[in-house]
Amino acid sequence: MRYNGITESTRVDIMEVVCGIIEENQTYLIAKRGKGVHENIWEFPGGKIEHNETREEAVVREIKEELHLDVEVLEHVLSVVDHREAMDIHVHAYRCRKIGGSLELHAHHEVRYVSYQELYDYTFEPSDYAILDGLGKHKASLATNKDFS
Repeated sequence: MRYNGITESTRVDIMEVVCGIIEENQTYLIAKRGKGVHENIWEFPGGKIEHNETREEAVVREIKEELHLDVEVLEHVLSVVDHREAMDIHVHAYRCRKIGGSLELHAHHEVRYVSYQELYDYTFEPSDYAILDGLGKHKASLATNKDFS
């Protein structure tokens, strides 16, 4: 079967997802995935962008659904592409601030607030390390900009 000149065997689906990097007192909230695919892998919480939803709206909704927390999206940190066998997953990471709610785990086994340096002590998906690296560059950029303001 062919799709716009591409055979079915070479066609790659694309999934758009977001994650929220919730920062509090110079630590970051990470969550250990619950049952299912990639169980016990740590992540910044988030999920799929729904039809007619902005990326920012998806971050707010996903954090509410997964952790029962209300967040304010502060800024886009970076986007990465996770190349999987059957699809490419475009992950858009946003720095957030908790503004309300009380933590309840719905999709995860455990959450922790850890320093930036401690993030590398946890097991993430291989593609998520690009987000960790990007967060480090973003933090450095913010620190440099503060020095000059």
